Amino acid sequence: MANPPPFETRRGFTMRAPWYWLLLILGTFCMCCLWKTGSISRWRSSMRAEALIHFDLSIPSSSSSMISHHPPFDRIDTRSSRDVARRKHRGTLSRYMLQLYHRRPDADVVRAIQPVHTSGPLCDGGRILEFAIPSVDVDETLEAAELLGVAGAIMRVRSLTDQSTRNASEEILRSRRDDAWRAFDVTSAVAGRSNGIVKLYVHGRLTYRPYGDSPILLLNYSKTRRAERRRRSADDQEDTERWEESMPRRRRRNSCRRRPMYVDFALIAYDEWVVAPPGYEAYQCSGKCFFPFGDHLSPTKHAIVQTLVHGALQASEELGGSKFVGRACCVPTRLAPTSLLYLDASGTLTYEYGYDDMVVSECGCR
Repeated sequence: MANPPPFETRRGFTMRAPWYWLLLILGTFCMCCLWKTGSISRWRSSMRAEALIHFDLSIPSSSSSMISHHPPFDRIDTRSSRDVARRKHRGTLSRYMLQLYHRRPDADVVRAIQPVHTSGPLCDGGRILEFAIPSVDVDETLEAAELLGVAGAIMRVRSLTDQSTRNASEEILRSRRDDAWRAFDVTSAVAGRSNGIVKLYVHGRLTYRPYGDSPILLLNYSKTRRAERRRRSADDQEDTERWEESMPRRRRRNSCRRRPMYVDFALIAYDEWVVAPPGYEAYQCSGKCFFPFGDHLSPTKHAIVQTLVHGALQASEELGGSKFVGRACCVPTRLAPTSLLYLDASGTLTYEYGYDDMVVSECGCR
């Protein structure tokens, strides 16, 4: 019978076993750390993406009035917020506003507002809708406000004057209806609430799908007409004629005139905020300004002087002179508005009958 191994050998084996398990645990711990590091980085990436989305959508409502009339030309580009706004307006909102655009309504500006908050069903089946009324420019006056919904969906509307109860309310009785829509007149509830909240109690068969056919609030505004200065004063005309008569008459064809220039909004990436039209005829002014000017060019005194100096220096250059002054430029002297259906910075779908300074009406020398 073989003798058992020495105690030291068995003890050595028992002493090596804990070190073996310790190394195994340490290796497992390192693997877990590496895996968690990757997971954390992915988690942080997703959190950054979510934060960016929330940032893009949290545009201050106070910017609405500032940008709704000069929006796209000097606002910060937030592509994702525009994409969300486009998805948001695929339902009732965009369909009705496109019809409105093609009908050319009497209002100068029409804004379509969706509810910022919708309550759950009340005991009688109705809901409370909250609308944020945007602030507007001083030259805009609210003419009418309508709650618009799909025909047959909205049965009754009340204007709530107290946010905690429906007892202090006003029944909305006046409404109009066509084949597809029904609109309730809520002008009295909205009047004087610029940059405030309006609460409406709505009862009927309503759908509240995201970007769906939920009720919308249409705000119709008129703008104060500013008198245009169509002709120069008699004194200016007389002074200009004196200047022209003092110079030798040389017949030269004036080539400064208005020429066609069609603008495709997709070409300049304006289709990201302009819903309709896809483009328009903007015209352009091109050509040279020669003296004497035609009456239709309505030159300023400075343009006349500059043109005369240009001609005089050009003659002296032929005699060895070195000075140079350019001739007057052919530029737009009168601009006209055009109709646009567009998304402002807050994502509000806005129809403006007269979007100012978009079309060249007259050209002149300046």
